[in-house]
Amino acid sequence: MHYKNSTGNKFRKIVIGLLALTGLGLMFYLTVIHYTQASSFCDLSETVSCDVVTTSIYSEIFGIPVSIFGAGYFAFVIFLIFKAKSKVLFQALFYITFFVLFPSLYLTLTEILFIKSLCILCETSKAIMFVILFISLFSLDKKPSARNLAPIAIAGVVTAGVMFFAQTSSLSAKQDYSKLVACLNEKGVIYYKSVTCSNCRRQELILGEPYKKLNQVECHPDGKNPQPELCLKKGINKTPTFILEQNNQELKRLEGRQDPKDLAAFASCSLSE
Repeated sequence: MHYKNSTGNKFRKIVIGLLALTGLGLMFYLTVIHYTQASSFCDLSETVSCDVVTTSIYSEIFGIPVSIFGAGYFAFVIFLIFKAKSKVLFQALFYITFFVLFPSLYLTLTEILFIKSLCILCETSKAIMFVILFISLFSLDKKPSARNLAPIAIAGVVTAGVMFFAQTSSLSAKQDYSKLVACLNEKGVIYYKSVTCSNCRRQELILGEPYKKLNQVECHPDGKNPQPELCLKKGINKTPTFILEQNNQELKRLEGRQDPKDLAAFASCSLSE
């Protein structure tokens, strides 16, 4: 594979470096939002919200925010800019970016199909990747063949598949929890949640469809039927929170995602089907 050997290479390296720095900044910001669950400037609506996306179940892989993986990609690009010679640089950038785009596009699909909300900053980072890809491709005299790209594309698709199963398989309901949910309601357990809470979504996946029948309160102002004032009154500092109440008086509470057996013990319910 041959490379365009001109002064333009230096300019292209600078452009790619600036793009990578921008991408790294975006990933850092998204990581902060993920961990702090703070409201971002791109939380425009329920369907266009960085907050909803970065706190969804698809925002992590094996417990690690996907933004950290994105930061790793951009940091590696910057490393190559400083360390690799042009002969190796553009080829490496092209193939690495080509591979990374497959799991990145999978994440875009999850936004559209499952989360039903788009993250402007996430999609901006993918646009940056595309620009890096095309600049790298332009810098090659001989373009890569389909034979060279096919195994990388396959590896990218497989990686996307692994991500999907890692994000969803361990959280699916293992049994019908309808009786547990009915018991929780009968005992006076209230489920306090937030539309931007990733652990709430995980909790709901664990319980399956029956979770919809839980006595629940939405704490986020942008959620469905929100009651943020009630959440403030109850001192909800973390979601999900389960509060056992009688006559509007709190008896005890559980904070964070819970295993069904712990919920059953909390409310003195049975897990038998």
